[in-house]
Amino acid sequence: MDPDTAHRRPRKRSKKTKAATQSALSGSAHIFKLPLELIAEILQYTNSPKDVLAMCRCSKSLCSTLLKPESGFIWRSVRQNCLPGPLPDPQAVNLTESAFAALIFDPGHCIMCERPTQNMYSSWSLRIRFCSRPECRDSWTNTNVGRITNFDILSSHDRKALAWIPLAESPACFSSKENPTRTWPEADKMYLKSTMDAALAEYATSTSNVVDKRHALDITRSPLKMSFYVTLYHWRHKRGGLERQTKAENENFGKALAEKEGYVYLELLNGSATYQALHANRNKNLELITRLDYDVVSAQIEAEMISIRDKRDRRSDEATIRANRAQVEQHYQRLVSTSRSQVPSAPVAVAGPIPYHAHYQPHPVPRCGQQKDKEEPRLSPTSLNRRRSSIKLLTSELVRWRKDAEVALGATLGLPEWKTARNNKLHPVARLTARWNCGLCGKVGSTYKFDECLDYQGVCKHECTKSKKQSSSWKAEHFVKDDKAVNAMIKLVKLCGIDAEDPGSFEAMAAIGTRILCLSCPAAIVMRPSNVAGHAHRHEDMDMSLLSQSEAAALVVAPVDKDLAMKLMGHDDYKVKQAQKTWMYGCRHCQQLHPPPVEEKASASAPTVTEAAPTASAPAAPDPPMAETQPDGEGTAEPEKKEKNPKKQPKKFAFNGLRSHLKEKHSIPLPHDEDFYRILEDNAVKAA
Repeated sequence: MDPDTAHRRPRKRSKKTKAATQSALSGSAHIFKLPLELIAEILQYTNSPKDVLAMCRCSKSLCSTLLKPESGFIWRSVRQNCLPGPLPDPQAVNLTESAFAALIFDPGHCIMCERPTQNMYSSWSLRIRFCSRPECRDSWTNTNVGRITNFDILSSHDRKALAWIPLAESPACFSSKENPTRTWPEADKMYLKSTMDAALAEYATSTSNVVDKRHALDITRSPLKMSFYVTLYHWRHKRGGLERQTKAENENFGKALAEKEGYVYLELLNGSATYQALHANRNKNLELITRLDYDVVSAQIEAEMISIRDKRDRRSDEATIRANRAQVEQHYQRLVSTSRSQVPSAPVAVAGPIPYHAHYQPHPVPRCGQQKDKEEPRLSPTSLNRRRSSIKLLTSELVRWRKDAEVALGATLGLPEWKTARNNKLHPVARLTARWNCGLCGKVGSTYKFDECLDYQGVCKHECTKSKKQSSSWKAEHFVKDDKAVNAMIKLVKLCGIDAEDPGSFEAMAAIGTRILCLSCPAAIVMRPSNVAGHAHRHEDMDMSLLSQSEAAALVVAPVDKDLAMKLMGHDDYKVKQAQKTWMYGCRHCQQLHPPPVEEKASASAPTVTEAAPTASAPAAPDPPMAETQPDGEGTAEPEKKEKNPKKQPKKFAFNGLRSHLKEKHSIPLPHDEDFYRILEDNAVKAA
């Protein structure tokens, strides 16, 4: 083989699409393999002859099976269970079940404009169908329908002529202004003019006996047929009310769903093909959409909404870019005209030559004017508009920068391509569970000193101080995920039952209060949710629990002051120095102990005998003998009460002593709010 052609790609194209199509068509539907009993059981759950009719038209085998007399029970069952109520028996008008289903549910053409329509017959007796345009109904009715308000005033000859011809079930068949409850035989008679004229002409040319014999069967069947069609008319009227009710409830459900999920309802209905099909199918079948229906296809709907929103944004961006380019070109022409003008009071003062337009566009301000942001200002020659334009330009640049930062920081969290079409769903980088550290300098700044990590705002404001000589530019790739803080915050939101994607999660977390107990510390350290991220760095895998208000109050020796550590170590003024020197502090790690197990509580609750005096728990001693009374009042001796096993008093520290104590005994170099407390009189009494 020629070595030059050994590694050439084959020129013949593979027919993957055709093979896939053939393999897909090779299989047959499983429903064709089912016996009639199972098919009947399935179809009876549809509750509509329309579905049985559609199944009958799928194939020749199903058609022949469902049209057999043995399958008549299927049609009768679904006809009885049809919404909004049972349909009349079609045998009254000599129709089969399948023909009756086709008469009711098949689409047709408007008798006026001949456009296809899904509407049912307006008059079953006359076989008249209109589209949804009211002008078609009004125009055709005025030309082709005759109305008889009082049948009794007609001559006997005319009454006989009109006795057998078909008429409408109600005047409401041709006008929405008529009362739909007034039907045959009490309502006014509505005939087709062509049919009525033909019947009258027939009686005029022939004797009445001949015509009566000719139409004797029609005269006999007319009341029965009209009764059948009036029943069908009432059924259609009820179905129309049920359709309107179903559409209204499904629309209300969709609006509530869109508000809850963060979508715009019209975008959800018109942008998502999946939800649009679900909505249309439920309305057609007179069924209500449920939350379960949405949950099954929620992922597909989300993907479609993202795709639609991206397409819309791209189209809008392209239109904005074109408009902004035109603005830049107009501004350029204005600058050129101003530079050539000799008028001193020109609105724009230009010093020096003006570059040509192709070189002018890449400059900073023109480049900003050509960006795709929708909030771009229009360049104006007045200083006020220029000032507003500068503010809007800066705002748009910040919005663009934040979007780029979210994408890049999302990649550090393992979500590089995260997108959503919901307005009430936070980006992963803006949630409670997002924490980072700077990979260059490793510092967090004074604001996040006690968190020992950065949230999204801290990352955006972070300025690296690794080297004063070498300035480092901000890049999202410089930040790394803080696993300890992230894992602890994920546990915290799960423990508190808070959805981190909800924009209100920050307020919900702040409302928890001082109720988080660290189970990884030897002491019973209770803290606020805001202290968890910083406290998590003391443990490899921090474990915690959520206490009730009473349980938390029973464990702490004093309330946890918010931001007390930051006030004492974050400022360097005179008041802070005095607070460090004069205030006394206590160590929570030495005094707050975990509650003992149930067995220890039971043994500790044994009854003991104590003295009545407010001393230690020593056994009661007998009263000492009274000494002899001296005349001068001296010589009285009272027994000396000494406390046995006195309770150890808590240690008091100045702030610097507290820091040394925490560092040496508890290995805590940086005290947090949950590590110490300020000793007041109330706290001292409680600790004693």
